[in-house]
Amino acid sequence: MVTFPLGFLYHIREEFLKFASAFSLTLLTVCVSFAQLPQSIIVGTVYNIFHEEFATDEEFFHQVDKDVPLMKESNITHVMIFPMSEWDPETKQLRWTRTDYLVKKIEAAHLKFIPLMLKEEQCSHYFPIWTFKEIKGLWQERNVDNGNKNNRQDVDFADPRIYPLLEEYFRQVIGRYGTSPALSFYNIWNEPHYHSDAEHVVERFRGWLQRKYGTIGALRRAWGKEYVDWSEVSPFLADNWNSSMPQIDWAVFRSELDGDLMAQLVSTLRKYDKDHPVNANPVSTPWANFGNFGSYNVDGWAIAEHEDIHGISYYPDGWEREHNLEPCPYWLHNLAFNTIRSGSGEKNFILTEVYTNAQNGLALNGYLTPDQVKDLAWTALSNDCKGMIYWKWLPFMRGRQSLGRGLCQVDGDLAPRGEAVKEIGAVMQKYGKLIFNAHLKKAKAAILVDIVGLLKCLEQGAEPSTNKFMYESNAGVFKALYESNISVDMVRMDRPLSLETLKKYKIVYLPFQIVMRKQTAELLKAYVRQGGWIVADARTATLDELDFAYRVSPGAGLDELFGATRPDWTGGKTYYKIHMSDAKDHPAFDFDGRYFRDKLQVNDEAEIMGTFVDNGEPAMIRHRYGMGTAILSAVPLGASYYDRPNDPANRILVNAALDAGAAPDARFIAKGSDFLSLKVHVAGSNLIVYAINSEARPVSGTISANTEGKRIATVTNLITGKGVVFVQNEQGIEIPAEASPYEVSVYLLEH
Repeated sequence: MVTFPLGFLYHIREEFLKFASAFSLTLLTVCVSFAQLPQSIIVGTVYNIFHEEFATDEEFFHQVDKDVPLMKESNITHVMIFPMSEWDPETKQLRWTRTDYLVKKIEAAHLKFIPLMLKEEQCSHYFPIWTFKEIKGLWQERNVDNGNKNNRQDVDFADPRIYPLLEEYFRQVIGRYGTSPALSFYNIWNEPHYHSDAEHVVERFRGWLQRKYGTIGALRRAWGKEYVDWSEVSPFLADNWNSSMPQIDWAVFRSELDGDLMAQLVSTLRKYDKDHPVNANPVSTPWANFGNFGSYNVDGWAIAEHEDIHGISYYPDGWEREHNLEPCPYWLHNLAFNTIRSGSGEKNFILTEVYTNAQNGLALNGYLTPDQVKDLAWTALSNDCKGMIYWKWLPFMRGRQSLGRGLCQVDGDLAPRGEAVKEIGAVMQKYGKLIFNAHLKKAKAAILVDIVGLLKCLEQGAEPSTNKFMYESNAGVFKALYESNISVDMVRMDRPLSLETLKKYKIVYLPFQIVMRKQTAELLKAYVRQGGWIVADARTATLDELDFAYRVSPGAGLDELFGATRPDWTGGKTYYKIHMSDAKDHPAFDFDGRYFRDKLQVNDEAEIMGTFVDNGEPAMIRHRYGMGTAILSAVPLGASYYDRPNDPANRILVNAALDAGAAPDARFIAKGSDFLSLKVHVAGSNLIVYAINSEARPVSGTISANTEGKRIATVTNLITGKGVVFVQNEQGIEIPAEASPYEVSVYLLEH
């Protein structure tokens, strides 16, 4: 047992200060390639131990004796333990009695466990209140908006005075459980969303700015401030009259700081365990949190760089609360999972937390039926997710979430939603390794996004609708492609991007991407010259990444790419009728453009595809550039379609993908207007096709899957375990599909 005397703290503090001064924000990831990664789909749950609920150890042991066997019976494979220990206020030492008992029961049941190492909001598990008070001045320094100076809701664990305690906690947990045969991986930082205005953070910000701008003169020009020395620079002396860059830089820095702190945590953990993987789970990331860009808006790309397994906390019941308690539509689930997959890069991702029921016993939304649990899980798996850890096993029995969440009922017996997880787990017992090792076929289409463009849109507070422009434009493009079963990646332009990356795609989209970097513009021109397709929205490339407007728009040389300039535009809370001309394979139609209307001056080489009905001016143009094609819209296409499913703006987006060669890997040929979500995974020489009916109506039709010339010997539905009748043709196979409401089929196509 180890205590933390004040003298020891200050000795460690001095050593840490030396380390922190040399710690660079560009710290490279220290994730190790030889980490023991899981090899099958994870079906897990969080065992959230609130020790105060149990008056004695015997009461706790009795609960564990009931829960662990039921987990095993319910096909749970992983248990995430939080907290990993408890503190004894009398001795001021960590007490392990209950965790030891739980881990031994998990080992005996041949389950795996995941230690939850750091949960910033509930810091007392590794940083007890008496230690907080022992550090001189710290108790008084913490202050939050509600004026509670003693608030510890978000402990500043990056404070040099505090971090040594965190490392000592890591050392003790890993020293006790790091060699357990049941240890799977670490959840090193649960829901990372570090925010601090402390002076040590501001100092790091100044260093970040120096690396970005180089000289104080370059910063002065970008920020529009009269600074003469770096010591004067502050994120709190910011206004956006001259420039938006102070706010944008502060936001981008804080996103990157989350990644840097993640790297620091991994580096610390690796001192004591070099073999087991690490995972973290942001609550949300841009473009994956249903349009609500709040304080939980963490850049998942920055976190994923430093993990072995990427994760997310997934609570779409928040969307329901903001949309009159309507269930979150499944295309939005797909957008979220697709975005997390894109941010994960080549690493696997899991739902480190996925909700199990309403937040609390007084909520009017978030209650999950078994069908919803199964559909949500299979939707995640179809998007290449490799596991789900359900928050949590037992409902909350006290606190602000009393009677909320839980795979079990309040009496501790499995709830219907838990029975649904048990069914999913039964399939994974048979096919979990097969599904784990299969991966979504590579997308042929990409949506390009720049975080600076998003932040610029969010800044314009005079018009509340502005906060939605970029989100609706991105989400609407995704929705149109999803409904045609065309896979799409989200690709960042504000992170390293190469021509080779772009050339992986037949077509790329720029939805309301007002910010354009000159180096990115050159890549886009080279991409199209070499045969790529691009579809760009209204307002594309009107600003550079330092908030300077281009004198020629589209800027950065993209007027050459699109064969037109944009001298002016108008906007309004209205729609603009556009007529699309008859073209090869695409008959004429009309659609309504939303929000913005650009004026386009078209050169002789560009073709006018559509015109505004009221005055005949160009509304959609196409320009052959080298071997490729560039399409420029005078209206935001995705935003026009986002919440108007009957507006045929989606035809432009889908037709361009098909013309570019980005055809879906599988199609659903419906007898009526039914839709079936289809995802194709590659499993060695075989294929897996996910067919998900996420609506409360039966569908009927045929699934046509492209097998790229391979002859298929058998088709098996992995959920039922039964063989399926199919027809082979030159392109692939056809499978008759009759799906009941919310039915899921997962077909294994064996070569």
